[in-house]
Amino acid sequence: MSLLVQALRIREQQSILDAVECIEAGTLQIAFVVDEHMRLLGVVTNGDVRRHLLQGGKTDEPVTACMNEEFRSVRIGAPREDLLKAFDLGYIALPGLDEQGRLVEVYTRQMAASAEVPVLARARSPVRMSFCGGGADLTYFFIDHSAAVLSCTVGLYAHATLIPRDDGRISIYAEDLGREEHYSSLAELLAAPEKSLLATIVAVIKPKYGFDLYLRSDFPVGSGLGGSSAATTATIAVFNELRQDRWNTYEIAELAFQAERLCFGIAGGWQDQYASAFGGFNLIEFENRRNLVHPIRLEGSIRNELESCLVLCDTGISHDSGRLHELQREEIEAELSQTELLSASVTLCRRMHHFLIRGELKAFGTCLDEAWQLKKRFSSAISDGRLDDIYAAALAAGACGGKLLGAGGGGFFLFYVQPQHRQRVVSAVGALGCQTQNFRFESSGVTSWRTKIQ
Repeated sequence: MSLLVQALRIREQQSILDAVECIEAGTLQIAFVVDEHMRLLGVVTNGDVRRHLLQGGKTDEPVTACMNEEFRSVRIGAPREDLLKAFDLGYIALPGLDEQGRLVEVYTRQMAASAEVPVLARARSPVRMSFCGGGADLTYFFIDHSAAVLSCTVGLYAHATLIPRDDGRISIYAEDLGREEHYSSLAELLAAPEKSLLATIVAVIKPKYGFDLYLRSDFPVGSGLGGSSAATTATIAVFNELRQDRWNTYEIAELAFQAERLCFGIAGGWQDQYASAFGGFNLIEFENRRNLVHPIRLEGSIRNELESCLVLCDTGISHDSGRLHELQREEIEAELSQTELLSASVTLCRRMHHFLIRGELKAFGTCLDEAWQLKKRFSSAISDGRLDDIYAAALAAGACGGKLLGAGGGGFFLFYVQPQHRQRVVSAVGALGCQTQNFRFESSGVTSWRTKIQ
């Protein structure tokens, strides 16, 4: 029972004089008449008392003789909006009743703001499509050479949810892998000899509270869309949402690279983390001293036409990007000509950037074929007979060009197909057991928000 209810209630057996004393003791100039079960029977004001006395009533009569039974009340927990509207109409106090009509609260114009309640954080991070430049974003190349990658993000996401706990325990749920991890404390997680990617991210962040962490994705594992980086970025962002001094987008991308590449040990470049964190179309430049993300502002007609002409094709073959990057690194270090290939890829990347911003999309699509032919020369593990057959079938059906997304070896092909040839291309790759995936471009990068725990 609130203090205001205790001060303003009066029992039905008490006298009118008792009611006057109750009214005069408070600032609201009102008393609430209740029965033995705290059910509200009526309200009394100084005006009600005066009218009763002028009609010959006595102050020693029961208060029920002068109370007003036609009063306005609200259900306990009524929306603030409803209360404010009533106060704006002239009411100074409103009784809050439970389902049994019992007086539980008295609302006034000075009612406090709602108390803070526990919150959870959510984040989602899009996957990327890399058009050209992949491989040049590896540190051992761009430390000595100029490098650039052209990419965009699409509306397929990694979703993270973080629910803080009071007991210091940590639970991690990876829906796509069907895996759960449970730790009694952060110290136990840090001491674990083998950690999952999500546990590794937690070890880098080192939150000072317990939590339940949930992760799910809109895309299959091994898709070549930079899914592990999207998952890492979303996980970092969901912790960032609850920080007072939030990391900026560059810092989120750098933490994602640290956790995924250096601490967990998935070999690969830098582009996936930057693409997922920043979102949209970007030309990302990598140098020894700094990495820069240059957003690309496309005219709406160019963006819409490109989206209409790209076909995303799932080969049904999963790939291990980390192992493919390790093989590529070994072959690059063993053969100087690989450096020339990467330099050629960077040059092609800048040409494609030029075609893209000018809306010369057929030339852009043809360059995808050049990018694929270059990519296959990086490592013998990037393509095989089945992947070559899929690609050849798509080109024979009318595709201008295409490339395998990600490190290679499987995942998704991306084809540039003018709309009049789209059905033939979809049928051709479908006959080889592939499925096409609808998508939309995503202009935003990683996004996080918080909400009350319901």
